[in-house]
Amino acid sequence: MYSATEKALIVSIWEKVTPHTEEWGGEALERLFTVFPQTKIYFKHVDTSPGSAAIRSHGDKVMKAIGSTAGDLDNMLTTLSSLSNLHAYNLMVDPVNFKLLSHCILVVLANHLPSEFTPEAHLAFDKFLASVASVLSHKYRLIVVFPQTKIYFSHFADLSPSSPQIKAHGAKVLGAIGEAVSGIDNVSASLSKLSELHAYNLRVDPVNFKLLAHTLLVSLSATLGAEFTPEIHLAWDKFLAIVAAVLSEKYR
Repeated sequence: MYSATEKALIVSIWEKVTPHTEEWGGEALERLFTVFPQTKIYFKHVDTSPGSAAIRSHGDKVMKAIGSTAGDLDNMLTTLSSLSNLHAYNLMVDPVNFKLLSHCILVVLANHLPSEFTPEAHLAFDKFLASVASVLSHKYRLIVVFPQTKIYFSHFADLSPSSPQIKAHGAKVLGAIGEAVSGIDNVSASLSKLSELHAYNLRVDPVNFKLLAHTLLVSLSATLGAEFTPEIHLAWDKFLAIVAAVLSEKYR
């Protein structure tokens, strides 16, 4: 995913950031609130004025979290997993904000490291922060991205990723998809009972099958990384479209 040169540039830049995480992190947040004031909604409980202790403290946490992945780029998904859970299920932060913050961090780095932050370093760091934003958005899937789907899970006591009910249902979903893969030449037969269940018993709006297919593709990409090539993406998109169509067969 990253070339040796890119990794070296990211580590080199971050070594210069490390002594200034509180100051520069605070500056990045100040820019975020000034340039994109809508982001203040997530900080109603703290003083967002420039230089405030709360902003410097949070900026320090942000930069240190990013720094924890800089030296271990290949395990970013694991390193940031708990942070992704926090933002998705507790704080409910709109994932678009991760990209806005990434932009502000790039501006701060360019401001403080004008000679070191070359076009090549800029490119490497932009790629790095884009990966961080993607990983932090990893848990924003069906129930978070399409909250209207929660209506079919109102009987679940807990909709968090660690919920036994969510894990068990997710396993059932993937098990059914696995059966469809095994019987790929006759998906209709493989999923006939499931189609009847959703149409006649659960009465699930078939549009949700397409939404789930979308989130499955994103999850596969986030988990498999470079293995999820454009060719594999295309094949799986076609396959899941067929699955969605088959599950909708009884909706007539």
